[in-house]
Parts: sequence; structure tokens; C-alpha cells
Amino acid sequence: MVFVAVLPQIIVFQIPAIGRQIPNSVIPVILVLSQALLLGFAAANIVIPGFWVLGLGLLANFTAIVLNRGWMPISPEIVHRILPTLPDDFPLVGQRLGYSKDWIYAYPDIHLPWLSDHFTLPEWIPYRVAFSLGDILVAVGAIWLLWSLSDPEKKETK
Repeated sequence: MVFVAVLPQIIVFQIPAIGRQIPNSVIPVILVLSQALLLGFAAANIVIPGFWVLGLGLLANFTAIVLNRGWMPISPEIVHRILPTLPDDFPLVGQRLGYSKDWIYAYPDIHLPWLSDHFTLPEWIPYRVAFSLGDILVAVGAIWLLWSLSDPEKKETK
């Protein structure tokens, strides 16, 4: 189920030759359906350690995406943080950020801005990326899940 849910996102957002051919009007539908399937997967596995945190992160991202017309919102200020060479007067609002899932909204137009892609890495880390509270929760849940799989008491003895 998780492969079926993630595959459309990989195709649309990680393979530019395909992603750029898909109209921006279709991408929100793909993203919302994919996120809904991931939420279903998390719900089906809620009893496994870490999945409730992972699912909470997916729910946070899903909520932000649905309330912002099927796109993960990002503000021009954050775009300038991750693209510091971009001219300050470069028009950003109302367009997709590259081939990503992010749509650039003026900050006042973002629904639930605290769920948007508004965190960035410290400047001393050269990799520029924006991420959300939901992304943090998904990562914590995934780490918890992997940690629980390494528990020696849960390993079967032969």
C-alpha cells in the first residue's frame, strides 16, 4: 500500500521529465490522493511503535495541503532563505516552487501557516531545504519505528 501511495509522488516530483508534463491543475489531486493513501497505511499500522507519531505527521501535512488547495504552502520569505541568490524583487507569489509540491503563497494567505514548509536548516549547513512540522513528526515516527525493530528482546531465538 505504501508503494502505491508514494509512487505517484516519486513520478511527479522526482522525475522532472514526467513531472513538468503534468498540468498544475492535476498535481493537487495526485498529491491529496497519495497523502490520503499514506494516512490509510499509517492508520492500518497504528499499533506498531512509532506509527502514531508518523501518522500524526502525515495528518499535519495532509491538513496543510488540503486547506491550501492541494499544495504544500511556502512563503516568499522561506523561498529566499533556501534560494539566497534569488533577487529580492523576483516575483514569487502564485507559482509552484520548481517541480516541488510547494506553492508560493503570501504569508497572510497561507491557511495554518504553522503547518506549512516554514522550517529551514541552519545557515552553517550548506544544504538548503524547507520542511514542515509534519515532516519532523514523520521523521521522528520513522526513527522510532526503526529503533523498535532493533530491540533485541523482540528478536526470535532459534
